[in-house]
Amino acid sequence: MRKCLTGSLILLLLLFRISVSAFAAEAVSVDIPVVIDGGGTAYMIPEVNSPLPTENALRVDNGRTGHFHIDFTEAGEYHYTISAAFSRADGEAPANETFRLTVTVLDKGNGVLYAVAVINGDQFGEKTDLGRFRETPEPSTEPPTDEPSSKPPEEPSVPPPSTPPRTGDESNLTRYVLLALASSAGLFLLALLYTLNTNKLIGKD
Repeated sequence: MRKCLTGSLILLLLLFRISVSAFAAEAVSVDIPVVIDGGGTAYMIPEVNSPLPTENALRVDNGRTGHFHIDFTEAGEYHYTISAAFSRADGEAPANETFRLTVTVLDKGNGVLYAVAVINGDQFGEKTDLGRFRETPEPSTEPPTDEPSSKPPEEPSVPPPSTPPRTGDESNLTRYVLLALASSAGLFLLALLYTLNTNKLIGKD
């Protein structure tokens, strides 16, 4: 009797195991690509009840694409946050932008799962194919310097030389000089004659 009970129990366990195995869903894997300009470290933070990635911190070299790998065994909707830090000589500099990852896992039936991953940027909410982190340059604190102008400096304007006003008299200057001399000579002769006549009159008296 004991042997029969033991055999029945083993048979039930085998049937239960076969039943569970027949309906167990196969895991579906998702790889999320990440790019960091200049190189750095990407971080993935899962929300509550979301499966963990194989690694939460992923080193990504400049010019290469890293991948977060996640395995899902149950249907559902899962959410993650992806951030990054740029590599520096004195440490890491956190990136300003983050990405939101939503993975929807559906069951086709008979335990066959498939997943759809959507990446959204936090800043504008736009969908993207990968999480790409671009470093934005910090605003300069130095005052702007006056750049030399390519235009040659303007030369100071020089006023044209002044010309004497035109009087409309275009006659020869020599003529006026001769007339002046003749007038002077005439006056001198008149004065001389007057002097001589005056002396004669005085002598007669």
